[in-house]
Amino acid sequence: MGFRLEEKPNAEDTEHLSALSIGHFILAGVALLGGIPMLLSGIAGAKLIDEFGSDLSMAMGDIPGQPGASPFGGSPDAMMQDMSTLLTTLMVTAVLVAVLSAVHLVVVGVMIRKRRWWTFCYLTGWGECLMFPFGTILGIFTILVLSRPSVKHLFGVD
Repeated sequence: MGFRLEEKPNAEDTEHLSALSIGHFILAGVALLGGIPMLLSGIAGAKLIDEFGSDLSMAMGDIPGQPGASPFGGSPDAMMQDMSTLLTTLMVTAVLVAVLSAVHLVVVGVMIRKRRWWTFCYLTGWGECLMFPFGTILGIFTILVLSRPSVKHLFGVD
C-alpha cells in the first residue's frame, strides 16, 4: 500500500512557464533572423553568376566563334545554369527551414502559455539543445521545468 506525494502548482511554476514561453518567442525571432545571411549570400551568389558568367565561359575554353567540345562534357552556359539552380535550391531550402523552425518555436511558446501539448513541448526542448548556444540553454530549462510533477499537473499530465 503506497501513496504518492502530490506537488501542488505554485507561483514559481507559472512564473517559470511564462519565462519559457517568452524565451521561445525570442528564439523564434533568432531562428528567423538566421535565414537572412543565407538569403543575402544566395542573392550575392546569383549576382556573381550573372556578372561573371560570360567571363567564366571564356575561361573554360568557350571562345566565341570557335567550335569545340568542353572538357567538362557540357557547355559552360549549361554548367552556369546548373550552378544557378543549385544555389537557388539551397537558398530557398535554408530560408524555408528558418521560417519553419521559427513557426514551430512560436507554436511551442503559445502551447506552453496555454498549458497544452506537454509531450510536444517537452520533446521540442530536447530538439532545442541542438540549436547552440541559445537553444541549448532554453532547451535545458524547458526540460527541467516541464519535468516537474507540479508543472505536469498544470498541463493535465499525470
